[in-house]
Amino acid sequence: MENKTQAWTDVKVLDAAEGIVEAFVNSMGEIDSDGDVIDPDAFENSISMNLPITVLSGHDASKIIGKVLDARSVQTGDGSARLYNRIQFNLETQIGREAFSNVSGGYVDQWSVGFNIPEGGSEIIQSGNTAIRLIKDVDWVEVSSVIRGASPNTTTISAKDDKVAIPYRATATTDAAWNGPRTVAAIPNDASRATLRQMFAYVDAEENQTAKSSYKFPHHQWDGGVGDANIRACRAGIAILNGARGGTDIPESDRAGVYRHLRRHLEAADIEAPDLLNGDGAEEEMMRRRRRRNYSDDAALTKEVIDHADTVAATDEQPIAAEAWAPVTAEQRQQVQAKLAELEARRLGIRLQNTSD
Repeated sequence: MENKTQAWTDVKVLDAAEGIVEAFVNSMGEIDSDGDVIDPDAFENSISMNLPITVLSGHDASKIIGKVLDARSVQTGDGSARLYNRIQFNLETQIGREAFSNVSGGYVDQWSVGFNIPEGGSEIIQSGNTAIRLIKDVDWVEVSSVIRGASPNTTTISAKDDKVAIPYRATATTDAAWNGPRTVAAIPNDASRATLRQMFAYVDAEENQTAKSSYKFPHHQWDGGVGDANIRACRAGIAILNGARGGTDIPESDRAGVYRHLRRHLEAADIEAPDLLNGDGAEEEMMRRRRRRNYSDDAALTKEVIDHADTVAATDEQPIAAEAWAPVTAEQRQQVQAKLAELEARRLGIRLQNTSD
């Protein structure tokens, strides 16, 4: 099997929660460092028949890190072309998560395709005094992320990290008491991006990547450094995803990634995580919790007024100790009774509404 490796350096991630990136993995129509030229249509048969193509790390068949979901030849305007790939990393495996982190972070920025040349798939052509092998057809087998390669102009063109659920990494866990605001406050304002990505499960990459304010869902202990994942924090984070405490404003597409991150910490501690509600379910849960809070507040207020209805001040001059002063004309008493009736009606209405939930 032959390998062709190329290097381009732009990095962007399409969907961090699902581990999807875009990349140009091979150049065509120009001479590579092996002295070959690949025809721009050489991959067409494989694209129509072989997808999904396996993605490896370093052409090592024991290190499967993902699959190619889509591919096509993209003309560049100068007669050459590039092989576009949409790749999904397997985030359910440790090696897949590590490979995705390396690509999205720009630590590995070159790609290499592995293919066989069927009979009649190539020919030798002459360019001046140089003999060049023209590869017209290939049996495409795999594509690999690599350190260095032979073909010019490969790059990860999309590893979109704009508003991103940070990939899970295995750590120890603890069930220690948790105070989120206090923990975040203890993290130094000059903490590195790497530190913040370990402490939190979400980052808005449109903001400053070294600012704590760009990150959400803290869930690790902090004692001068990143500590164990806190089980209570992970549970609280999932509850917020499901609408608790007013819910969250992160994009719907990132909720699943944050949930997966927090869920895996719970699973590492042999704890079953609650299911993630869909967007509508989380909104309904948030409204239900809000109605309960309103009901509790109104019920308490109504009870307080009813309890004190017979003990309002007997005269304007002699208010009862520890009670609010209240006027006692007939008109004012009617206003108090009307308010009591209104509050009681509200309490009954809210109670019926919550009973039907």
